[in-house]
Amino acid sequence: MATRSDSFVERREGDFWVNALIGAVVMVVLSWIPFATVLGGGVAGYLQRGTRTEGARIGAVSGLLAAVPVFAVLVLVFSVFSFGAVAGGEAFGAAVFAAILLFALAVTAAVVAGTGAVGGYLGVYLRERTDDDADDHGPAAVDPTVEVDPETAP
Repeated sequence: MATRSDSFVERREGDFWVNALIGAVVMVVLSWIPFATVLGGGVAGYLQRGTRTEGARIGAVSGLLAAVPVFAVLVLVFSVFSFGAVAGGEAFGAAVFAAILLFALAVTAAVVAGTGAVGGYLGVYLRERTDDDADDHGPAAVDPTVEVDPETAP
């Protein structure tokens, strides 16, 4: 159970699907910004904490989750145009259009998952760097008081 003193990041640590979903939401909300998938993957990787490989994995999953709306729009467009082709007796045209749709889905998935994975990797890297900096400058880094032994003192 989380205590009141736990931060949001500490409570999310290790919760793979929630962190992937948070990263996907960041991607969708910031979709108007170039490389928003890198930012969303970075958020997911930062929240997940772990190895950089795990960060890349959660970033890729986050990217695929964010691509679901894109896939839905592509399928909707395909269904509208293919219905017209099939109704007009152009079954070959519908098959070609389906092949183009599948290619577009594959390219979209590869780009979004790839850039999300890069973001996840960088998110874990950033988390490691900030954790190291906090350890170096926090109260634990203060040198303990050195006690002088009177028998060996000059």
